[in-house]
Amino acid sequence: MKTIIFGLVLAFSTLSMAETLPDGHPSIPQSQGGKILVHEGTVISTIPTKNYTYVEIQQGDEIIWLAMQKKELPDGAKIRYAQGAVMKNFYSNTLNKEFPSILFVQSVEIVKE
Repeated sequence: MKTIIFGLVLAFSTLSMAETLPDGHPSIPQSQGGKILVHEGTVISTIPTKNYTYVEIQQGDEIIWLAMQKKELPDGAKIRYAQGAVMKNFYSNTLNKEFPSILFVQSVEIVKE
């Protein structure tokens, strides 16, 4: 019985995801790798390392640090990113730097204007 209910829920949720938005509906943030990229910011600076890129972004009135797998992001680029894991007082041995707060994210894209 649980299998049937799960199958029905999955079928109906798949149908609703396949629907298109009506004309004039505002766009929904892009998806990358199945993750919704709901946050936006502007790149202030980047610090590339062998495996990771640390990115300082402006989001509204806030300055936020992101960490992600190595990726080139030009200064001034507008980006979208998915929710990630926040770490407070994170110390990077590679950079010999402590970040009061940093968000580790998996999905980032440059917004094409």
